Amino acid sequence: MKKTNKVYLVFLNGKSNAGGAERMVHYLDEYLKSREIQTEIIDEDFLKNTFVGKLYWKLFNRRHFEKRRAKYIARFITAYLWLNYRQSTIIISNGEPTAFFPTDYVISHGCFHKMELDYGRKDSKLSRVAKLQMTACKNAKKIIAVESNVKEDLIKYYGINKDKISIVPNCIDKSNFYPTEKQSSNFKTIAYIGRLEYGKGIAELQELAKLVEKQNDWKLLIASNNSSNTELFKNLNNTEVLVGLTIDNINKLAYSKADIIFYPSYSESFGMVTIEALACGRPIAGNSVGVLPKLAEEKQPGAYLLPKVINEDIFSFLDNCIEDSKKFSPKEIHEAAMEKFSIESYFEQLDKQFFKTA
Repeated sequence: MKKTNKVYLVFLNGKSNAGGAERMVHYLDEYLKSREIQTEIIDEDFLKNTFVGKLYWKLFNRRHFEKRRAKYIARFITAYLWLNYRQSTIIISNGEPTAFFPTDYVISHGCFHKMELDYGRKDSKLSRVAKLQMTACKNAKKIIAVESNVKEDLIKYYGINKDKISIVPNCIDKSNFYPTEKQSSNFKTIAYIGRLEYGKGIAELQELAKLVEKQNDWKLLIASNNSSNTELFKNLNNTEVLVGLTIDNINKLAYSKADIIFYPSYSESFGMVTIEALACGRPIAGNSVGVLPKLAEEKQPGAYLLPKVINEDIFSFLDNCIEDSKKFSPKEIHEAAMEKFSIESYFEQLDKQFFKTA
């Protein structure tokens, strides 16, 4: 990193607790501040509350602009950065918002085109957003990918030079994610934690909820950050839905109540739920996406891959996972996860990227 006292973090969703990518913006911000570097987060709320932004955002009331929202926001950000850029300022973004600006670093949380293919896109041509991401990656001086699979996807689908892509895995905060004792009960709890949308495996979750209704010794707990699609799980006796949990209470109200985490997502670049579950000392069974298949292959305590079909056999499978995970205490599962994904390790790896030493 060139000598600087200010970094612009251009991430449209900011650093809320809404999802894994937003959480990592929080950790990145904390890292830079710990190195005594001033940061300014350029998110959508910031932009549309600038004097010009208040006028510009009115464009999105028209269908033409709303359909091409990502492109027009990228153009607005380009203008903003050129007007406010100083030679000593560093620009870090997640890609698309700075497609038309020569960014210093892109932190890639995943290849958008690969995600679209995983979600069922049939057209091999890049979508508007994928084109923006590809352009941003090509214009960036350096790319930091969150996993090796992301690096491979950027090379394969966007033709990015492999030499400018480094890998720094996401991290987990042990002050919020740690083992807590589960209250004894006469039933076992399967927890789903994430948004309720197609790509996250909502169809499989609905199937599981139907199957749980026929069980006497299983319950399903769903924790989502918003109320979208929660109506699909109304009037179920064995399913509880929690909405709006934050990083401060999600362990106590969701992870700590689970015997196992159910993770049917179709596509993940990394999958923060995976390491959150393990940091909380809970086993997780999910699809072969993100970091989970690597951990399962390495026999990481508590990491398992789901069968391809969700049917009545799922309960014996989950039972086997729960029993197998008991070879380790929750504390041992936590410590094995923290060994790889601690904040301390994350900060050290970022030091090597931003402040290379001999």
